[in-house]
Amino acid sequence: MARKSKRLIVAEQAVPLSGNIYNVAIYVRLSIEDKYYKNGTDSLATQEEMALEYLKDKADMKLYKVYSDNGETGSNFERQGFQDMMYDVYNGKVNCIIVKDLSRFGREYIEMGDYLEKIFPLIGVRFIAINDHYDNNVTSFDISVPIKNIINTLYAKDLSKKSAAALRIKQQNGEFIGTYAAYGYMKSKEDKHKIVVDEETAPVVKMIFEWKAQGFSYASIGRKLYDMGVMPPCRYRYDKGILKGKRYSEIVFWSQRTLKTILENEVYIGNMVQGRRKSRFFEGMNEVKVDKQDWSVVKNTHEPIISQKLFDKVQKQLAQTRERYFENLGKYDKVSNKENIFKTKVVCGDCGTPLTRYKNAGKENKKKIFYSYICPRHALYPNQCNFLSISEKDLKEIVMSSIKMQMSYLSDMEAMFLNIASSKEVKKKQANLTRAISDSLANISYIRTSRIRVASDLAKGLICDEEFNTIKNEFDEQLRAETEKLDGIRKKRDKFDKIISAPKWISELKKYHDSKILTKDMVEAFIEKIIIYPDKRIEIMWTYSDKQSELMSLIRGGEEIA
Repeated sequence: MARKSKRLIVAEQAVPLSGNIYNVAIYVRLSIEDKYYKNGTDSLATQEEMALEYLKDKADMKLYKVYSDNGETGSNFERQGFQDMMYDVYNGKVNCIIVKDLSRFGREYIEMGDYLEKIFPLIGVRFIAINDHYDNNVTSFDISVPIKNIINTLYAKDLSKKSAAALRIKQQNGEFIGTYAAYGYMKSKEDKHKIVVDEETAPVVKMIFEWKAQGFSYASIGRKLYDMGVMPPCRYRYDKGILKGKRYSEIVFWSQRTLKTILENEVYIGNMVQGRRKSRFFEGMNEVKVDKQDWSVVKNTHEPIISQKLFDKVQKQLAQTRERYFENLGKYDKVSNKENIFKTKVVCGDCGTPLTRYKNAGKENKKKIFYSYICPRHALYPNQCNFLSISEKDLKEIVMSSIKMQMSYLSDMEAMFLNIASSKEVKKKQANLTRAISDSLANISYIRTSRIRVASDLAKGLICDEEFNTIKNEFDEQLRAETEKLDGIRKKRDKFDKIISAPKWISELKKYHDSKILTKDMVEAFIEKIIIYPDKRIEIMWTYSDKQSELMSLIRGGEEIA
C-alpha cells in the first residue's frame, strides 16, 4: 500500500509545463551492437517513428525535441544525446520522456533504477516506455521493471562477448567489417562484407605507390596530388556523402600520415588487414591500438590494386628511410623519449594546423639534442603557410612567464573576491535568499498535500468531478507559480554562492604557485590552446577564461544581484 500511495504522489507531481500540455522529449539510441544483431529493425528512424505515432492521438502532449545517440553503449549514461536531454529537463524545458522500450533508455540496472524510481519522481518528469507498457504517470510500481533492467544489463554484457566473437570470426574468414573501405576500394553493393575496386580512386593509389617507388618524398607526392585537384580520402568520402561531419569539407591537403597509411597497407595487394584497433562494447566505444602481430590478416580476399613487386619495393624504401632517420637524427626525426608537454595544445596561427614536435640534432655535435615545433602543412605546402618553427625551449620560457603573471593576477582577483564575500550586506542577502527558498518549499509542499487531500475527497465521493477539476486546476496554477518563484530565488542564491564560496578553480591553480619548472600537469591545468604566429607572436587561451570573466562580473556587480 505504501508503494501505491507513493505512486499517487508521483502522478500528482507530473504537472505539464504549459497549460495542460506536456513538453515531450523523444529519446532514441542505436548501440554499436545493434549494427550486427538488429538488422535495421531497431534503427533510430524506426524508434522515432514509433514514438511519433504514439504521440499522434495524445492531445496533452507536445513534441519539444528528438534526442539521439548513434553507436553509443547502453551500459552507462555518459552519452551526448542523453546528457543534452537531461540538461533541458533540469532547465524546465522538458517534463516528459518517451522511449521505444527500457533497453533504449539504458541497460545499467542500478543507475536506470535511480532514474525511474528516484530522479524522475523527484523532479516531476513523466517517463513512458512504449513497448514495455510503462508510464509512471498512470502505472503503479511494477516489480517487473527492475527485473527487466537487470536482464538488460546481463544482455548487454552477453551481447558484448557475442559481438566480439562474431567480429573475430568474420575477420578470420576475410570478411570486411569496417565502416568504410580503404581509399581505392568501396563496399560491394551485393555484399557489404566484401570490398571491390573503386575505379575513381584506384588510379590515385597506383600513382602514390609509383611516385614513392621513384623516390618522391611525402611532401612532393602531396603537392602533386594537390596541384592535380585530387582530394584526400576524408574529403572524398565527404563529397560522396559517406562522411557527414562538416569539418571534412575543409580538408584539401594530403598529410604525410595519410600517405604513409596508404603506402604501408597490405589491402592494396589483395590482403584483408583488420583488427588494428579494438573496442569493448559493453564498457563503451573507446578504442585501443592492437600490436601488429595480433592483427587479422587474410591473404587474397579481393582484387589487388598494385603488384606485390611494387609493394615490396616501396616497403624496402620506407624501411631504409626510417633507418636513416634514426641514424642521422635529422630535422624531421620524430622519435622522442622526452615528454611532449604541449601535445595537442599548439596551433599554427597562419593556417590553423596543429603543430608537430620534432627532435633535432646539432650539425657538429649529433649528441646535442633539442626540440622544436613546426607546421606540417608548411612542410608539405610551403606556399600555403608561412610558419617556420619555434624552439621548445623558447616556448617553455614564454609560457612559464605567462603563467607566473596569471598567478599574480589570480591572487589579486581572489583578494577582491574575499573582500566582497565577507561584506555584511552580501551575507545578509544570502541569508534572506536561503530563508525565501525554505518558505517557497513549504508552500509547494502545502499545495501538493492539499491536492492529494482533494483527490482523496473525490475518491470518497465527498466532491463531484466538476468540483475536483476546478479545485485541482487552481492548485496546479498555484504550484506552477510557486515553482517559477522558487527557480528564480535559487538562481539568485547560486550567484551568491559563487561570491560566498571561493572559486574551486582558483584553489586548484594556486597549488602551482611555487613551481619552478613547467610541467604537463601545469599546461593541462592552465592552457586550452597556444596559437603561434609566423612572426613568433604567441596567443594563449586559458582554460578558465570564461570562469574568470564571470567572476570579474560578480566582483564588479555582485552587490547588485538581488
